[in-house]
Order: sequence, then structure tokens, then C-alpha cells
Amino acid sequence: MTMPLPEASSGVPAPVLDRLGAAGYRAMIAGVRLGVFTALEAGPLTVEELATAVGGDPDGVRSLVNVLVTFGYLRHDEHGVTTAAAPGPPDLELFWHEVLFEHWADIEDTIRTGTPRRGFYTWLRERPATAARLRRMLAGAAAALADDIAAALPPAATVLDIGGGHGDHTVELCRRRPDVTVTVFDLPETITALREDAPPGRMTARAGDYLTDDLGSGHDLVLLFNVLHGHRPEECREIFRRAATALSPTGSIAVLDHDREPPADLGPAAAGFLGMFDLTLWQGHAGGVHRYSDLAAWLGEAGLTETRVVPLAASPLEKLLIAGRPS
Repeated sequence: MTMPLPEASSGVPAPVLDRLGAAGYRAMIAGVRLGVFTALEAGPLTVEELATAVGGDPDGVRSLVNVLVTFGYLRHDEHGVTTAAAPGPPDLELFWHEVLFEHWADIEDTIRTGTPRRGFYTWLRERPATAARLRRMLAGAAAALADDIAAALPPAATVLDIGGGHGDHTVELCRRRPDVTVTVFDLPETITALREDAPPGRMTARAGDYLTDDLGSGHDLVLLFNVLHGHRPEECREIFRRAATALSPTGSIAVLDHDREPPADLGPAAAGFLGMFDLTLWQGHAGGVHRYSDLAAWLGEAGLTETRVVPLAASPLEKLLIAGRPS
């Protein structure tokens, strides 16, 4: 017995829609790489003018324009070709294209074995341009969330930023909280250097494995920002246990991450993104996106039962989870 293909409300089989969507997305990436959208920022161009501007063959540019018009990125009328709906920031679009079509290339092997053939950071080191794009994206995201995060975090003089990379979030925190000093702790292959604008004397970098190495003690606040999604549940429990031992008696742990259960009012696109992100994490780390209810339970196992969740307007799929010991 043959099962029928799922169909959209239009009656078109879902695989056909997905194939067309992939073609539209790939055409948009071609437009970004060729400079089509940049060339049209100043106003309409004929196809011939656009071809000259991007250094392309007129017939090839015409064919690409036709696809981009069909998918709503461009508009072609008596005034020429204009942008109808610009794609997202080039760094974002190019990064995700490389993730989906290059990093996912052997994802079937990871699903079968449970072990990535190469980790995400190994893959990044092989692609300096992709790594640079991700760096710019992460720095921008940290700046966008910084005001809300700084306002929500409890008072702290000493902060331990576990998995903090180049210190994007803690540089922003230091700008808004002149009372804090920060130690950024991350793997040797990740924490090559703090950002050049890290405040001297208030931020230091320490290389090590936060699953095995000593994290110190007496910290007022431990940050776990976009770290736990790279780990399986048993590792998350261990990280929480180790982070709790690094706290002062009145210290807190703050988690920033995506919640596997997004607000219902965000619609199916939110669930779609989280599914895509979850599978990307599996491919890169054999990790995944966790439910905040699970994170709170694991924090409770580590003795931090006083928890509160702070939504973030600038990133509705992320939340700040702050946990401390009972007073």
C-alpha cells in the first residue's frame, strides 16, 4: 500500500513546495553573492544595467531576476527591476546557507551514529569567512540584548562567564555595569583572545574544559549564555553541578538560551526555526535545544531552586533563566 504524499491547502504535494522553496532560497543567495540587492539600493535598473553592475551575463541575470520576481524578492515593471522584499542581513543569510548545504552534508552519518564526524568549531576553522560572519552575528546579537540582560541580572561584583568565547556578552555587561569584573572561561580552541574593546583590568580570559577543569569559587554570578544547547542532558546536569560549586553562598546562575517550547502566539515559523536549530546542534555537537522547564529542574538538582524566567523582547525565542539558592 502506498501512502499519499502530504499536501498543502493548495493541493500541491509538500515535497514539491519544499523543492521550490529551496530553489527560491538558493536563488536569493546567488543574488546576495552577486551583489544584486546592493546594486538595486540606489533605484531601479534594467536587466542590462543590472548585469553590468554585477558583472554578469545579461541572459543569466535575466533568468535569475525572473526567479527572484517569482519568489517575491524583486519586482519588474515599466521602471525596471527593483527590490520588493530584501533578504535578511548578508551575514545571516550566507551563514545559514553554508550551515544547511555544507555543514549538514553528512548529517545522515551523525544521526545513525550519534557522533558528529567533525565538530562545529572544527568545521568553522576550515572556513574563515564563515567564522568571521558568525563572529559579527554573535557580537550584534549580544549588543541587541545587552540592555535587557544588564537590567535583569542580580547585583554581582565577580562574574564567571562559562563558554563565553571572545566575551561578547560580558563586554556589553561591563559597559552597563561598572561594578563587575569578569573571568571568561572557554575551551582553548575557542577562547583565543578577548575582544579588543574588552575593558582592561576588568576582564580576563582563562582556557580550559569547563566539564573537567577547576572553575574557581566564590563567584557572585555564573553566566551560561548559549552554552547548554551544545550539550546533552547529562552534560548539562554536570555543568550546573560544577557551576553551583563555583558560586558564593548567595550567588546565582544565569542561563541564556532558546526554549524548545516557544510561545504559542509566535506561530509555526518559530517551531520550524527551533527544529532547524536543534538538528544543526545535533550535527555540530550531538546537542540540542532544551526545554526551560527541564533546565529549571536540573538547576534544582544542583541546589538552585529559586528560579525566574525573563523574556527578551529583542529575541522572542530566547529567555533569561536566573537561579539562586533558597534564602
